[in-house]
Amino acid sequence: MLPILFEDNYFLAINKPSGLQSDKDKFRNPSVEREVAEYFRKTFPWKKQLVVGLTHRLDRAVSGVLLIAKTPATVKSLAAQFEARTVGKFYLAILEKCPSAEEGELVHWLKKDALQKRAIVVNPHTKASQECRLRYKILQKKGDKCLAEIELLTGRYHQIRVQLSAIGCPVLGDDKYGGKPIKSDISMIHLHSNRLVFDHPKTGERLEVSAPLPNLGEWPAWI
Repeated sequence: MLPILFEDNYFLAINKPSGLQSDKDKFRNPSVEREVAEYFRKTFPWKKQLVVGLTHRLDRAVSGVLLIAKTPATVKSLAAQFEARTVGKFYLAILEKCPSAEEGELVHWLKKDALQKRAIVVNPHTKASQECRLRYKILQKKGDKCLAEIELLTGRYHQIRVQLSAIGCPVLGDDKYGGKPIKSDISMIHLHSNRLVFDHPKTGERLEVSAPLPNLGEWPAWI
């Protein structure tokens, strides 16, 4: 089973590794959704009503906190929070080049290119484009590279990756968006969902769930 960060009767929080897709597909590839379903089947065989409800997703190459609802009511509650943007979404990233400012907010308009499976920066008046915003803060520098904390203010397809690339600071290893490829046995980039802050779907208590950095690639040098 994947590393469990938090679990109660309503939801499960796991530390998703790089290289594993979030949701299952028709080809039965390994995924978080399949692994959690098997965990529920073996651990709670008497709870036939448990569901595996993904309320958000992480790219295959990205690691970190992922929430899985256990009941339809929890799916609805968590999905509503993500939709209303009341969830605090914080990432850590190693960037190949440091931004000129130590901290700031990035605003771009993006459009998904389904054929190329990537997002592109476009003019705000482009049809089907979406406004994307994030805040960043440089935590540490080593040569040309830096470790940045990123607060995701919206939640668009590949948003962090394409916005940082747009300012000339791609995520380390993200060759889809201008970064240099790295040698790895798995699909990974140095982008990690470090913390999620949200309301408990039953009690309303404000919770924070965090995930330790992976012991892969260049992450150990920054831990």
